[in-house]
Amino acid sequence: MIRDNYLRIQEEISRITAENGIGQKVTIVAVTKNQPEAVIPELASLGVSDFAENRVSALLERAPLMNGTRHLIGHLQTNKVKKAISCADLIHSVDSLHLAREISRCSGIANQVTDILIQVNIAKEPQKFGVYEEDLDDLLQNVASLPNLRIRGLMAIMPIETKDEYYGKMYDLYRKYSENKLYNVSMDILSMGMSNDYETAVRYGSNMIRVGTALYL
Repeated sequence: MIRDNYLRIQEEISRITAENGIGQKVTIVAVTKNQPEAVIPELASLGVSDFAENRVSALLERAPLMNGTRHLIGHLQTNKVKKAISCADLIHSVDSLHLAREISRCSGIANQVTDILIQVNIAKEPQKFGVYEEDLDDLLQNVASLPNLRIRGLMAIMPIETKDEYYGKMYDLYRKYSENKLYNVSMDILSMGMSNDYETAVRYGSNMIRVGTALYL
């Protein structure tokens, strides 16, 4: 089942990118939340090299099984940063200067550079984390000045009732900061799209999708 689902997702991405003239590669991040550990080697055998968990404790436990890039996609509390940077290759959910400072501090102690994405709450949903669009510029400027961090791009979780305008806004932000060439901001990742909306996200320029349910059901 996983094999068929993975191949179907790949085929759908290929179709969308071909129809829309999109030349960039789309990375499929396999979310293993609430799945048995056995799915990790099965996914790896299909060529999956990006794995994600929502919680630090789960990622820390499963990290040895994940041969590839390990992603932390859930909200990160400052008291869990030390453990997070020890197991996550990319943290998707940085949404405040306070959190970024703690990641920078712990990364300095660990003598490492930690790759992060800035989470944007593009629809301004009160129940979700993320910086608002109008505050993004200040946050990027401040976080970029911190040592031992590297901003790789932006991340968003779209509303359940998705509207194309939000995808367009996220892509516009991604392009804007890609072209501005801010110091310490490589802006090569737009992490947008999950099991229920990855097709729309890819059509609007996402180059990284976070897929869980669509792989297993």
